[in-house]
Amino acid sequence: MNFFLLKYRILFLLLNFVSGILISEFCENEWLLITVISPVIGALCLTQKQLAPLIFIPLGLLFSAKIPPPDNHIIHFAGKRVDIEGILFRPVETTEKGSKLFIDVKYVYTDSRQKTATGKVLINTGERVWGPTYRDRVKVIGVKLRVPKGFKNPGSFDIKRYYERHGIYLSGFISQTEQILLIRNPGLYLSLPFHFVDTYRVRFGEFIREKSTSPEAEILSAITIGDRGGIPSELRDRFSETGTAHLLAISGLHLGAIAVVFFFTIKWLLKRSEFLLLRFTVPRLAAVLTVIPVIVYTAIAGFSIPVLRACIMTCVYLTSIYIGRDENKLNTLALAAFLILVCYPWSLFDLSFRLSFASVVGILLMHRFYPLKFNTGTERLVSSIKTTVAASLATLPFIVNSFGILPLVSIPANLFAVPVVEFLIVPIGLISFITFILSENLAQFFISLDVTLIKLLLTGIENLTKLPVAFITVPALSKLSTGFYVLTLIALLLKSRYKRLIFLLPLFTVCFVLTLLFSFQIKPKTDYLKMSFLNVGVNESALFLQLPDGKNLLFEGGFLYRRNGGYMERRIVTPFLLRSGITTIDYLILTSVDKNRLDGVNYILRKFKVKEVLTNGSKLNGNLWEAMERKKVLWQNIQHKTNINFGDLNIEFIKPKKANIRDSREPYPILCKLSFKDTALFFGESILDREFKDSWSFNGKNNLLYLQEIEKNSIDVIKELSPNVLITRHIPYSLKNGMDKNTKVFETDTNGTVTVITDGKEVYIKTFMDEYL
Repeated sequence: MNFFLLKYRILFLLLNFVSGILISEFCENEWLLITVISPVIGALCLTQKQLAPLIFIPLGLLFSAKIPPPDNHIIHFAGKRVDIEGILFRPVETTEKGSKLFIDVKYVYTDSRQKTATGKVLINTGERVWGPTYRDRVKVIGVKLRVPKGFKNPGSFDIKRYYERHGIYLSGFISQTEQILLIRNPGLYLSLPFHFVDTYRVRFGEFIREKSTSPEAEILSAITIGDRGGIPSELRDRFSETGTAHLLAISGLHLGAIAVVFFFTIKWLLKRSEFLLLRFTVPRLAAVLTVIPVIVYTAIAGFSIPVLRACIMTCVYLTSIYIGRDENKLNTLALAAFLILVCYPWSLFDLSFRLSFASVVGILLMHRFYPLKFNTGTERLVSSIKTTVAASLATLPFIVNSFGILPLVSIPANLFAVPVVEFLIVPIGLISFITFILSENLAQFFISLDVTLIKLLLTGIENLTKLPVAFITVPALSKLSTGFYVLTLIALLLKSRYKRLIFLLPLFTVCFVLTLLFSFQIKPKTDYLKMSFLNVGVNESALFLQLPDGKNLLFEGGFLYRRNGGYMERRIVTPFLLRSGITTIDYLILTSVDKNRLDGVNYILRKFKVKEVLTNGSKLNGNLWEAMERKKVLWQNIQHKTNINFGDLNIEFIKPKKANIRDSREPYPILCKLSFKDTALFFGESILDREFKDSWSFNGKNNLLYLQEIEKNSIDVIKELSPNVLITRHIPYSLKNGMDKNTKVFETDTNGTVTVITDGKEVYIKTFMDEYL
């Protein structure tokens, strides 16, 4: 045991440091805890030297503790419309529709006064921003700053906590790029090299888009300069479904590929010189020289945090080769992780960090127990399969819990895609950038070569996704499932050395499969109806019903003039369903068929097994018709239906006699009335239309009203209906006093998902925030 501790001492230091970071994450007052435990652990380390590694627990706490904001921090301007001036502390990132600016604020202008300020903000734009580069000084006019807010639903991503870890406490949105004024920073001499590189990054990205077609141009930009915001969501889905999404983000794999290609190339060139062979240890010299292209690629990729982490990891390993300590690779990996967490403690919670280190650990353990050999062609092929399998198995829990899919074609897809991307597209992309600085014509040749390779890559990915078993949708793994999965992997690794584990391996495997199947919600017949009202965006609605007979219904509605590619289905509905253990939707009912809903339904059909779709109108796009036909999904138009019965549950569709639609793009007015014994629920599109007045009546004991938005004319309707419970997104403060005191109000913006459980006679209501707190 002492030999093991001594051999892997850095690993144990890392584990203690990680423990401190985890304690800090779940502790409300880190500084008080640091003050209390530091003397205690210090005294233990002085008296018991073998406990010395424990000192890294308070160090982890110290490095990850949140610093209270000063009096002039930007957080004090939350909710105000101001002008801000500051420095871009990251390169501008593009999105599908606009850009993201990360600004370290120096001044705030409010009421025609300039105030000194500190802190970082994120500014989202409605249009692509061209011009500003890393370390430029910019001024943003008339932006309203808000605390980043995510959606309060089971399975939702905590965007507020994510940005807080990065030191960003406020965000804002501007619709026009004219609100951004660019102020150069000639005095920042130390920043000039970074500014120079980022200027060429921007120009190179524009050059790629000018000389190449979409989506090849977007993928080349992502792989070469780290600008992956322009990649269409549908294409990202294809890569996720084949387990190759990691290829679109510059990470340890890309930096490692650059290091491997240049290390062996430089080593081969150095061996051509007898002079160098006699005076230097060529592998060590090659390792030192390989650091140069690694740092250059890091600069070209924009010095983003994931790329910097990968650069640290790669440089640590190259350093271990130089000093002759590369035999203990697990210690080297632990040192790289330790250095990264010292610089960026919150990286521990980033998916890219976890995937990178999990895959490398998997490969190292595979090599430890099943050595990789590269002497012959057959051995190289077998070793490639081993490394792919090891990386896939090590990252599987993170993939399943983050994306909700089990990519069954991951291993063949990576065996095909990784060599093409890492050993061809990435190095050629780096060469094309360097030649772009010298000659655009020469750069265009290399770009054309990369575009051809990317077309080959896309063809392979597309063909794999067409396979009927390319992937399956699975709910998030429980802690018990994850535990049995880890035990299964350990038994697989150690069975060659400990023969008795061969008897435990089937047991662990069966337990993992059983716990995984248990996570798929198979709802038995009950006497209860469960309704979940999700926290969604403005003018949108999502209601999920779990019926007494075990079936389920998903209602979606709302209307937006701006197209967002089905954001609600991708980022809100899907995580909620997966967290709830739902992979099959019996009935998907759309009270609106605007473009966003149709885009979202396309995504839902790919992700889940949907049995029947009912829509409010027949204006469906061709892609949706094709998807429904391919998946053999039934379809009905509820404009031609009056009601649907599910045992004691009756859903009535009420349409006005004259459908007065102000805009032809808006959904047809429709009122949905759910009746379950003595419980009734009203909701739908244009529910406040006066032509529905004859239908504004409840005849049950428990009456619920679901309104997407509350407006001035809503108060009179609510008073007429006089529901027991009102569920809405948000009630403006000016209208709250006009609410009926006998109506229990729930706001999903505040309460999160509102869940109503009823047997038809009694009603039980719980909210996401009540359970979260």
